[in-house]
Order: sequence, then structure tokens, then C-alpha cells
Amino acid sequence: MPHLRKETLWRVLGMMGRKKEFEYQEETELKRILNVLDLTFLGISSMVGMGVYIMVGDLATKVGPACVISFLIAGFACALSGVCYAEFAARIPCTGSAYAYSYITIGEFVAFVLGWNLALEMTIGTACLARAMSGYVDTTFFNGSIESFLETNVPMDVPSMASYADFFSFFLMMVFAALVCAGAKESTMLNNLFVGVNMTTIAVIIVLGVIHADFGNWSLPPSPAGGDGGFVPFGVSKVMEGAATCFYAYTGFDTVATTGNEAKNPKRSIPIALVSSILCAATVYGTLSLTFTLMWPYYDPELATGHPYPYVFAQLGLGWAKYLVGIGATCAVFGCMLSSTFGMSRIVYAIADDGLIFQSLSKINSRTRTPIRATVVSGIFTGIVAVVFNTDQLVDMTSLGTLMAYTMVAICVLILRYEDPEMESIEEYSTRNFGSGTLNKVLNTPVTSPVPNEMTSTIVKASALLAVILALGIGSMIAFFSDLLTTEPAVMIVATLLAILFVAVVVVIGRQPQSKATLSFKVHPVPFLPIICIFFNVYLMLKLNHKTWMRFSVWLVIGLVIYFTYGIWHSKQKLAPCEKKAGEKKKEEV
Repeated sequence: MPHLRKETLWRVLGMMGRKKEFEYQEETELKRILNVLDLTFLGISSMVGMGVYIMVGDLATKVGPACVISFLIAGFACALSGVCYAEFAARIPCTGSAYAYSYITIGEFVAFVLGWNLALEMTIGTACLARAMSGYVDTTFFNGSIESFLETNVPMDVPSMASYADFFSFFLMMVFAALVCAGAKESTMLNNLFVGVNMTTIAVIIVLGVIHADFGNWSLPPSPAGGDGGFVPFGVSKVMEGAATCFYAYTGFDTVATTGNEAKNPKRSIPIALVSSILCAATVYGTLSLTFTLMWPYYDPELATGHPYPYVFAQLGLGWAKYLVGIGATCAVFGCMLSSTFGMSRIVYAIADDGLIFQSLSKINSRTRTPIRATVVSGIFTGIVAVVFNTDQLVDMTSLGTLMAYTMVAICVLILRYEDPEMESIEEYSTRNFGSGTLNKVLNTPVTSPVPNEMTSTIVKASALLAVILALGIGSMIAFFSDLLTTEPAVMIVATLLAILFVAVVVVIGRQPQSKATLSFKVHPVPFLPIICIFFNVYLMLKLNHKTWMRFSVWLVIGLVIYFTYGIWHSKQKLAPCEKKAGEKKKEEV
């Protein structure tokens, strides 16, 4: 009996660790119809939404003119993850984004957990957009009458729930789900229109900012509301805090990576679109924050009320410009909603297509060539979240899912860069290097392995895991014990030891031979860039509040129940490596 239990345990562990085999196919169930422009605009609409018209003013009051530096730092940090996605897209252009990348590189269980959290992230993110869009459309076109009617007739007095059932947001969610169901090309053409109007509006706003620029606003004297004055009135620490806030403005570019089976020449077009959209977003945010802080004193409290541009333009005698801002903001939120719904449906489709959630959701409509069931079901679920929940309390969970995805993609890039499809086995390597010490093997010195083998690949995998653990340790010290780092010797010693170990791990990875495979896009320098990306994302995850982690745990438990009762038994990768060998052996015996 104990032997049977042990055998069952190993079988389940083998099933959890099975990897998806990827083979590029030009013809897929989904239609390859999206070009570089479509993909780039999809990324831009995900990042440059309605928040661009609000965040600049709010951040200016907290950081001052130096908010332009905050946006650029955040853009650089986001670009680190973006180029990791770009390399993966060049290597494995498939639908599913980080979920698919993890499935192919690490294994099924880790991929499911990540995919499940991505689905939650996109659901909550899209629900927040639906709720915001409901309020914006109601205020702009109906003078708030819809909200007044719903508050009166369907109030909800339940903790953590919305104050009223916002059925208008559900209606809007269904409209955008229908648009995405109509076809990939049709929905992206509409998205391109929204992005075009939004970017034109932003260009006009930037020109107005340049015309009314006053460099005196970058050298204002100290004041109670304006801090120390000058360009960095609230100190460098506030600039970095601002960068952490700005980082989430850039999230959403991974929607581009969900189009692997719908993009033309995806090995080239997706990397180009990822990099281009991030550069465009960084340019927009940087330029807007620069011109905005030149137009008006940063310490004016009215800038943080949610309508900074109409207020500033009114003060400058440009009242007509508020209508321009309204048009741009409307198109921005429409485009962001459309791209979010598109990406969410593709994630659900990818997981269902692998059999890890209900496979009926992977059904492709023969006429539109889109995953209609995945789109409609995810749209209904998202609409319910928007109707019932107070999305302000859930929004941090979108950050957690995003940061987990970015971290996993960086880890996967690190692992694959040090692997080849065909590698020398550990036994062959040990025989060839008989007599070499353990340290020599770990550091690959004297250089005995010019190409990756199973030994060097295993060393990289173990080192990557250790790097994540050390990043958690160092990040925790910075996030929770920063005050003690300069006053408590014990804390300083522990932090120093962790930092030394972290550097040692990076050196060990750097000593291993890299793959010589030719790709259309490669991350440079490796291992430094992915390691920095991992550390930054882990640190930001640690900064999220404990309630976010508690809600994440509840969602994770639900996902694990689905995986162990359905997904693990219905996965298309049904046979683990050991089971495949057993099957082959039986065939030989027959």
C-alpha cells in the first residue's frame, strides 16, 4: 500500500511537471491577419488609456517637475520585461503570452497557476475599465442620470461590494465582447481608430503645452505646499515612489503577446510591436509630464482632483481645449477596453485549448475565426465583477498578476538562453570531465563546455531558483526593514551576505555557455537584464498590501481545485515523459 501511494504521488508530480511541445504552424484555427501596425496599436491602447489624462496631474503634486524622471524610470523598468517578452515571441510565437511561455519552459502546474492569475488580472483590470467607462459615459452624455437611477433602485449595502449594482457597466462589457467576437481584424481596425484619435489629441495637448511653457515653474521657491521648490522639490525618494506608481501605467503590453496565432510573421512582428509600443508609451508619458509641469505650478491642489488638463487649460484661457481632452479621453478608454477584452479572451482560450480548464471554451467560430465562447463567458464573468464588486479594492490584484507574469517570463528567458534542443547528457559530461572538482564544474572553468549541456542547464535552473529566493530576501529587507539597514549591525550584515550571494549566483549563471541559436530578437546582456527584471518585479510584489495577497490566496485555492479535479486529467499533454517511455516500451513488446 505505501508503495502504491508513493507510485501515485510520483505519477501526479510527473503530470504536474510535463511540458508543452511547441511547433510553429502557419495555418491555425485562428486567422493570421494582424500586421505590425495592428499589434503596435493594440499595445499602445493597453498602456495609453484614460489614465494618461489624470495621472500626470496627480503625480505632479506628489513628485513635482521631476515626475518626468519617474515616468522615464518606470518606462525603462517596464522595457526590461518588454524585451524579455520580445525574445520569447521571437522564439515561441504562440497564443497565451506568459502562460504559454511557462508551459513550454517550466511545466504545466506553474503555467496553470500563472495562467489562472493572468485570467484574474485581466478580468479585474477589464472590470475596472468597464466601471470607469460606465461613470465617464454617464457623466459626459447623460449628466449622471444612470448612476442616480441605479443608486435609488438597486442599492447594495454590503462590505467590499459596490454601493449599487452598476448594470450599465455590464451592458458596456457585453458590447465590447461582441465587438471582439466579430473578428480580430474588425476589432483591431476599430482599436486603430481609437488610438489614432487619442494620439492626435495628445499631440495637440503637447503642442499647447510647449506654446504655454514657463520654465519658471521648474525653479519655484520653497513653500509649504511646494516642498523645497526647484525641479526635485520633494526629494529623490519621492521620485522613486513615483516611478513605482508609474510602472503600472505601462502594464498591458503583454496583450500583444497573446496574438501569436493571429499575427502575420509573428517571430518578427510581435517583437517589433512590443518594443515600439513601449517606446511610444514612454515618449507620451515623458513628454506630457514635461509640458504639463511647465504649463502650471505643480503644487496646485486642483491638479489632483481627477481633471487636471481641463482645469489648467481653463486657467490659461483655453476653455475650448476641455472638449478636446474629452474626445481624447473617450477614445482612450474605448481603445483600452477593447484591447483588454481582446487579451482576456485569448488567455482563457489558450488555457482551455490545452485542456486545463473546460475545453468547450476553446471552440473557434468557423466564420469569424475567433474564440467566441471564451470571449462571451469571460465577458459575462467580468461584467458580473464590474456590477457587484468595489473594483477600487481589487485593483491591486491586477498588479500582482502582472508582476508574476513579468517575473516568470524573465526566468523562462534565462533558462532557455542556456539550453539547446539537443544537449550532451550529465553522464557524458561527467565522463568527459572526470577528475574536475565541483567548483570547476559550477563555474565552468577552465572552460570545458563551449555549448550548453544538461549539466550547465541544470546549474542555470538551480541558480535561477536561488536568485528568486535571494531576491525575495533582499527585497524584504528593503521593503520592510529599510530604517534598520543603516542603524542595526545585524540587519546590515544579513543584507550584505544576501547581496554577496546574489552577485555570486549571477556570476555562476554568467559562466555557463549560452545557446548559439539564431533568433530575430535577443535580449542583451544576459544574464544581467533578466536578473534585474526579476529583482525589480519581486520587490514590487512585496510592496503590495497583505489584503491583496489574501484575496490572491482565495483565488489560487479555487484554481487549484479546478486543476486537480479537472485540468490535470484532461490536459492535452496527457502523458508525462515517464509514461511516454512506458507506452513506447509496451509497443516494442507487442
